[in-house]
Amino acid sequence: MRKLLLAFAGLSVIGASAQEARLDLGRSSAMYAATHAEGTPLNTSYNKQSSAVAIGTAPNVYGAAFGPKTNLVANEQLNTIAFVHRSDFAANNDYSSGSLRFDYSTDGGSTWTSNAGPIWNPNQSGYGYPGFARYPHIGILNQENNTNPLNATVTIWAPTLAGTNAASWGGALVGTHKMDNTVTNMAVDTTGGHLTLEESFTQDGKFWGLSFDHPNYDVEEYTDTAIVWKGTMNFSTDTMALTEIKAYLPVTNDATNGKIYGDGRLSFDETGTTGYISIEAYDSLIAPNKVIHPYMIKTTDGGSTWGSVMGPNLDLLVDQVTGDSLKTIFSNITGGWDIGSLTSSTRGHDMAVDANGNPHMFVHVFPGVGTTPTGGTMAGDFVFYPGVNLLVDIYTTDGGLTWKCNIISQVFTFDYEFDPTNGPVTEANRPHISMSSDREMMFFSWFESDTSFVTGSENNFPDWRCQGYNVLGDSLEGQMTVMGTFGDATWGNVADYAFDNADGTYQLHMTYSPIEDFGSFSVLNPIDFYYLGAPYPNNIGIQEMEEQNFSVSQNYPNPTNGLTKVAIESVEAAAFTLSIVDITGRTIQVRDLGRLDAGRHIEEIDATGFAPGIYFYTVSSAGHQSTKKFIVE
Repeated sequence: MRKLLLAFAGLSVIGASAQEARLDLGRSSAMYAATHAEGTPLNTSYNKQSSAVAIGTAPNVYGAAFGPKTNLVANEQLNTIAFVHRSDFAANNDYSSGSLRFDYSTDGGSTWTSNAGPIWNPNQSGYGYPGFARYPHIGILNQENNTNPLNATVTIWAPTLAGTNAASWGGALVGTHKMDNTVTNMAVDTTGGHLTLEESFTQDGKFWGLSFDHPNYDVEEYTDTAIVWKGTMNFSTDTMALTEIKAYLPVTNDATNGKIYGDGRLSFDETGTTGYISIEAYDSLIAPNKVIHPYMIKTTDGGSTWGSVMGPNLDLLVDQVTGDSLKTIFSNITGGWDIGSLTSSTRGHDMAVDANGNPHMFVHVFPGVGTTPTGGTMAGDFVFYPGVNLLVDIYTTDGGLTWKCNIISQVFTFDYEFDPTNGPVTEANRPHISMSSDREMMFFSWFESDTSFVTGSENNFPDWRCQGYNVLGDSLEGQMTVMGTFGDATWGNVADYAFDNADGTYQLHMTYSPIEDFGSFSVLNPIDFYYLGAPYPNNIGIQEMEEQNFSVSQNYPNPTNGLTKVAIESVEAAAFTLSIVDITGRTIQVRDLGRLDAGRHIEEIDATGFAPGIYFYTVSSAGHQSTKKFIVE
């Protein structure tokens, strides 16, 4: 694994630590539950999905854990979903745990063919090349006008070992496998420089794979060279021609920790011409202080050449809904901390290109270096506060000259360490971006563990949550939605594309693994994978606009003990009122907002002096109204 040496600081945690400090900001389990699905407890059967389908098996959890993956792919044209994983070789009669198999559905996820293949089956004896595969990625290559899924091809991208687990990483496994299981063309590049492969991306008959140059695994020093493998599929011969391309993606060196970076991502527009590589690292040209931040490089010729670095200074970002800077919002969340420079993490992000050709990076953002918690010590270099973090969509509409952002969620738990036998295994939020096939809708998914904020038998395991975004309208669509709780499920991954159900909803695709017996489960035992296709409504905001010519956002911040903001978006000029009642129905406040022009307007609610509890605000206009709940701490 690459070196990720960060120091963490908190209210009472100062200096370097091998584990992240989770800060308790005094939130109660009741308050936390109230932010989920209108207060419906997540461990009840009401929220659980019953449509999960058992698919493949693997020898252990590794390969699906550790951040967002591209091991799940969905192709709407073929109505096909495919998932790649390491083989449970004892059950499948393969040579080793380094073998690869895949599962696929050709009917939109209803039924599955499991453990197809093997795609890759290295002989266990000798432990030399071709090596054992780990952490695989998958894509679907499809010929123009083909509608038969079995005539399509899956492409595989995976790192390999140079021997046993005690040896080093050795190569990049890349190739194709026809979905009817008739033709396989796989090869291992052993020229060096590969560690764990970061990302793959497919578009029609084209493939791109991303890695980073580490010539000496033991030293683990990144050379500022991104490695891109570009493949073009020949469907007549069922082979893919590959070209290796190198691009300069600098990371500023830290005297103590070397070059620190997180997972890289790769994505292209619908033509496969304009694309981006993103990374979370430190580049001193973008941020003056030693903080981790997301930035990217761009290609306009399909990946053959790459341009210079561009990216946002997190300190300057302003939330599009509230109009407040992220630094101001963090100060409000923490109750008045002196916020220094903002940072992101190295625990994973996602990136995608929307219908307008604009790139989006979905990242965690935290207070970092120079932050002084109330009663605490000023934070030093490469420090962030995992208990105080936002999931943020960062994007540009002018080619990187300026940057915008939307706050997707305040995540109360950053990650959680499950401690089964032979553990622990860390489950972070794993941010994912999915899109409709036309890229006009984006869906920001993440997994949130309840462990720090529940007691007793309540759900401890990650819940899949999602927020929709209308690209053409440049607006968030409705509230964050719990897509399902799976009791003892974890290690979820979400496909890059969602299916349009043609009824106002979209089907998102997710795979996960259950932990059947938390007390005795071992991460080294064979595990099962499950598929869940969950609908996302298109969506409350759109429905409101169609039915009543205006929509109302959820207030932010929520919970609050002071000022909180509400966005009102109106199709036409109209008169509005805003009223507030408490949970008993008693009217607290009524305000005449006057006549508002068409467009977006930000209104403030001053909850100072409100008794702690649950309240409701209602925006009314022309006989229509929209009501939402908020919480006062």
